[in-house]
Amino acid sequence: MRQSATRAAGMASDAEVLDRVHRVLGPVEVVEDLSSRPQSGRVLRLVTRSGEHSFVKWYKGAPDFQREYDALTSYTPSLGSDVPRLIAHDDVLRMLLISEVPGFPAVEAGLDLDPLVHYKAGVLIRRLHESGPTVVSDQFARACAARFEAAASQIDGLVESHLLSEARLVIARAMDLRSVPLVPTHRDNHPRNWMVDAGGHVRLIDFADAEYDPWIVDVLLLEQDYWRSDPNLRIAFLSGYDREISADDEALLRAHHAVSAVQALAATRHASASKTDKARAKDMFDRLVGATLF
Repeated sequence: MRQSATRAAGMASDAEVLDRVHRVLGPVEVVEDLSSRPQSGRVLRLVTRSGEHSFVKWYKGAPDFQREYDALTSYTPSLGSDVPRLIAHDDVLRMLLISEVPGFPAVEAGLDLDPLVHYKAGVLIRRLHESGPTVVSDQFARACAARFEAAASQIDGLVESHLLSEARLVIARAMDLRSVPLVPTHRDNHPRNWMVDAGGHVRLIDFADAEYDPWIVDVLLLEQDYWRSDPNLRIAFLSGYDREISADDEALLRAHHAVSAVQALAATRHASASKTDKARAKDMFDRLVGATLF
């Protein structure tokens, strides 16, 4: 893995980053600030004098920068024009300058419930998963357990102890799987990150969370938001992906669900957590201990 140059603690300023962008693209105008977590990373949409659009992203933490840099240089190039292209980067600023892909997010375009869009997304995610060599690991469940306990230590009073014990059993079941294939995964696979153009072509954006994991982690958000309300979307996506979910896959998914649910609950302790964040975290945890995923 490529190592970032050392930078003092803190995030680069807008002026520093835009000066670097100017040296690559020439004069640009900031047309939109899309930063969802401005304390940890910034995202600006830019336009050049010739009318070309791009995005600049930069991070406070080196691991966040490195994760997306690795995805954009090691995995996504094989997907061609179906993903953003890395135009330039700066290790010191922890900055990525990337191209804009055509279309609108499926959610904004009202196409997030379209089975054909889910089918095409399944095809695209399969291509991402095959963009790098498969790595077989015996550490996935142990890593889940460590992340679970780190988050669980922050939610005293939010969840009864017997329910946390039930959630731990979910991860314990995954311990029986000794050899787990890991592939390049998106880890935020959701219609908000599926760009659909006027011709119905689907492209994939935002690789900020991408890393090696079991393929099944890329269905968690779909299961949480879409598959439980419309099983046809599940059928469509898996048809595009050309794979069914096995018992082992489900065990791995439930372990990932357990970690995600407890981490979401821990995040609700932050002052910035909204009522929607809290309700979603509670729902995710309740579904983990109250019912099977499928």
